[in-house]
This record gives sequence, structure tokens and C-alpha cells, in this order.
Amino acid sequence: MSLQINAKISKNLPKPLFCFVTEVDLDRIGGAVTNDQRMIACLRKLGEVDVIYMEKMKHASIVAALFVFGFKVLRSLSRPYTAYFSRGLFSSTLLVWLTSVGRKRIVHQALSVPFPSQEVFYMPHGRIESELRYLVFNFLEKTILPRVKAINVASDEYVAQLVRGGVKEDRVWVLPFSVESSFFETPFKNNEGEVFSFGYVGLFHLYHALLPMIQAFDLFVQNKPDAQLMLAGEGVSRTEIEKEVVKRNLSSKVKFVGEISHEYLPSFLSQINCFILLMRTPGLPIGIIEAAAAGKAIITLKQKNDKALSRYFTHLREIYMVNSESPKEIEAAMKVIYEDSKLRQALASKARNVAKKYFSEDVVVRQLRHFLVKSL
Repeated sequence: MSLQINAKISKNLPKPLFCFVTEVDLDRIGGAVTNDQRMIACLRKLGEVDVIYMEKMKHASIVAALFVFGFKVLRSLSRPYTAYFSRGLFSSTLLVWLTSVGRKRIVHQALSVPFPSQEVFYMPHGRIESELRYLVFNFLEKTILPRVKAINVASDEYVAQLVRGGVKEDRVWVLPFSVESSFFETPFKNNEGEVFSFGYVGLFHLYHALLPMIQAFDLFVQNKPDAQLMLAGEGVSRTEIEKEVVKRNLSSKVKFVGEISHEYLPSFLSQINCFILLMRTPGLPIGIIEAAAAGKAIITLKQKNDKALSRYFTHLREIYMVNSESPKEIEAAMKVIYEDSKLRQALASKARNVAKKYFSEDVVVRQLRHFLVKSL
């Protein structure tokens, strides 16, 4: 079979047909949407791709959206797909149930969340609902993930998590996130004579230590008034963050730019001198990869025993890592990046080199080709 796929993705023969199924609403804006679109773009360089996604915005209720989504997946079974690429535990569950007779090849896209059950308690749900979601997700993980043909993750560290969870190691493949050329084309920023800008892009969510960031910035601007903090995104914590900004009289220094399109993101990153992302969960966030590709100095939170980030980025070489959510420690990092232009420029340049080496679209397409030949 691998020889057949290798032949199909050659330039001289008809290309394979894939179906990308995701429970992410591709009509919206967000990191998950962008990651799906990038994967679809990479697949289209190797074959033809049909896309099925859950159109939550289009339908009056989630029940209606689920019904239509399930019907589209069922109708797709008549097509001769080389493989289904499934984003989300629900999507993979639906495909496993519907294709159990036809034995379709299903590639589950775990990316940076090997087990969704581990993320439940960071969601804005009550305790009882969180417990129920955990039990359901945990059950599906144990019954569905071992039955898919392969699982793609974003870094080697997630492989070990899946193996400990009962998935056979030879079914798990590392396929990094990809970043478009537009990010690499962003010029390095020279802040001579300009306001120094720190920036954040992402969800306003419990995943991210946003309050400590605001508290740290408050300490910073007391001695460095020629600075601003630009926050891009939406989420359940935005109101809380806005109140904190008002309480600390930072409204003239902190700008909320709202949710921005992926196409505008390189332009937004070009406006800032330093990107800050303080993740409370381990992993390799796409936001850091995008900022690295855009040539930004980056401040992030070091997670104990998390090798996913440190595999690519080293403290004071390509990135600046703080050891805690202490506002004083974050403020100290801001001060170093602000005052040491030589270090700032070195971090930005080396971070971009890492992104080029591991996360450019050409690199990821080559790895995707290798995955298709070896695993399907």
C-alpha cells in the first residue's frame, strides 16, 4: 500500500483523494481554524481534499449542526478516499463508528492535545459538568484512539503521552505545525524613536496567565512610560482583564484590538517588539511558532518537565523563559528585553531560524509526504 501511495503522490500520476473532517467551525476566526486550514493546504500540495466541518454558526442549534455534520460524514463514505484526516475526538468517534464496516483509514489529528480529558478543567464549566466531560472524554479516548489507523501530534513529547495511554507507538507520528511564508517576510522591528510595544495574541482564557501579565506590565511602565501592551483576541476572561486594566489606570497603555483575522496576524506582529505568551499548560503553542517566524523576541512561562518547547527553544538563546507567574519576575524579563537591544535582536533572529528549520510549510509538506508513504 505504501508503494501505491508513493506513486500516487508523484508528479506523473493522479493524486490521492483525502477527506478532512473537523468539528471546528471553519467559518470563524481562531487558532484551531488556522491550524486546520494549514493542514488542508499541506494536504492539497499532495492530493485532492474534500472538507467537512461542523457549521455551528450556520445552524440554529448545536443539535441541528451535529445532525447535518453526521449526515455529511455518512454521505462521504461512498467516495474512494485514501484516508480521512479527523480533527477532534468527536469527529474521530463518529468516523470510527460509521466506518467500522468499510474499514476506512482514519488519521486522528491530536496536535498539541493528545488527550482532551486533560484540558477539561481549564474550560469555563461548572464542577459537575467538568467531571462529566472528563468521564466521557476519558472513555472515548480509551475506546476510539486505539482503533484509528494513525495519530498525528505536533511534537515528540506527545508521543510518550499517547503510548502511556494505551496507543501503540508505531501508530503515532510527529507532524509539526506549519507557518506560511508571510510570517517569515515580516521585517525585524527597530524601535528607534517609537513606542516600545509588547504584544499578546490568543484566547482570553484560563490557559493563559493574563492577570500576572497585566500586573507585571503595571510594574514595568512605572519606570518605563514609553511602552504599551497590545492584546489581540477574545474569550471568557476578557471582561476580567479589562476591569484589571481600568483598576490600575492602564487604559492609555493597554490596547485591546479584539479578534483579528489570520491574514492580518503578520501585520499585527510587525507592530510589536516583544511577544508574550504565558501558557499554564505544557506544550508548544502555535502562537510562539508564529511569533518566532515573524522575528520577535519572545517571553514565555517555563513548564516543569515540559520538553516540547525546550526541544526547539533555549532560554536566552532563542527565547526568554520565566520560571513562575510572579509579576516581579515577568516585569524583570520585560525590562531585560526592553533595555538589552543586542539580546532582543539575537533572540528574534535565532527564533526565526528555528521556525524556518522546523516549521516552514515546505518542511512540513515533506514530513507529511513521508508520513503518508510509511503509515498508510
